[in-house]
Amino acid sequence: MTLIRFPLVFCAALALTACRPDASMVSANFQFSNAAGLGTQNAGLYEPGSTFLWNTATNRLEFLDTLALTPTTPGGVSAGDVSSTNVAEMGISGLPESLFGKEGLIKASIGAKSQFVAKGALREDYNNTITALANYVQEQVTAGNNPDLILHPREDEFRIVVVRSVIRANESSLFVGGTDSSDPNKVVDVSLNIPGGEAIALRVRVGTRTACGRSEGSDGKSPACFFNVQVLDPEYEEGNPRMQFLVGSAYPANNLPGAFRSLR
Repeated sequence: MTLIRFPLVFCAALALTACRPDASMVSANFQFSNAAGLGTQNAGLYEPGSTFLWNTATNRLEFLDTLALTPTTPGGVSAGDVSSTNVAEMGISGLPESLFGKEGLIKASIGAKSQFVAKGALREDYNNTITALANYVQEQVTAGNNPDLILHPREDEFRIVVVRSVIRANESSLFVGGTDSSDPNKVVDVSLNIPGGEAIALRVRVGTRTACGRSEGSDGKSPACFFNVQVLDPEYEEGNPRMQFLVGSAYPANNLPGAFRSLR
């Protein structure tokens, strides 16, 4: 097995200059990454019903409105302490030249060594998404707006994204390589296995804040730390003058975390 030796160091944020100048470090953006069993990390603290227009051609999102959805179980369902050890679709930057072209593999390897933990979790699910969108269209018409210009139902690349479930948490943390990495200045050592027999050691800087939870002393509702969405295709069907919202229409799901990161 060939070992590519990058210096293994653990640097505090204020001591980066003390690291060897040839040390290789990448930055990983876990905001809006996907955590299996939890959902999408909610860096924007979006609430249920938050609705976006998604241009899948440019991978850009535009916030539209927050729709009034119907809770499946009023008050939500307590889930206790839950975790996800399979994190995907984080952003990566600063790859060394020797790893160009292996971004997907690096992301998958870092994700496999990452974990989100949500303590005191409460799951809220909602329905009536299509009814809420139909009401939104009618409200636009009543207000004198043209919903065709807002939702682009005659253009194939546009989709509607609706937050339809959330996981609230008293506290949510991110661990990378077993180290609490909720602080965006944290730098951790991660060993990666590359097909072909190579082993690579990198320093990974978690350059974005992902900590989420109830403020100390707060007695209000915990924030939505993770969410799941429904993606719908706005269209006009032949012979039907009312805009339809089709479920199950093809869309590039893996691109959605990046679209959310570009929104902020």
